[in-house]
Amino acid sequence: MKIIYFASLKENLKTSSEDIELTDGSTVKQLREALSNKHGSQHFPDNILCAVNQEIANDSVIIFKSDEIAFYPPVTGG
Repeated sequence: MKIIYFASLKENLKTSSEDIELTDGSTVKQLREALSNKHGSQHFPDNILCAVNQEIANDSVIIFKSDEIAFYPPVTGG
């Protein structure tokens, strides 16, 4: 699935997006844990926002390989 990063998260990870392998039917929480393990938990604190297919999603939302998932800090500049 495609993961997109915005604002300071994009800068800190030095990438705007990446593809990650995760089983269909996983949750946002499981994805967040996988990304924390890969990049470090400091980049994925509890207050970071997640959107699945351009809709804000909480940790219990089920995700699929075809979904577009974005993470961004709670405050972004415009």
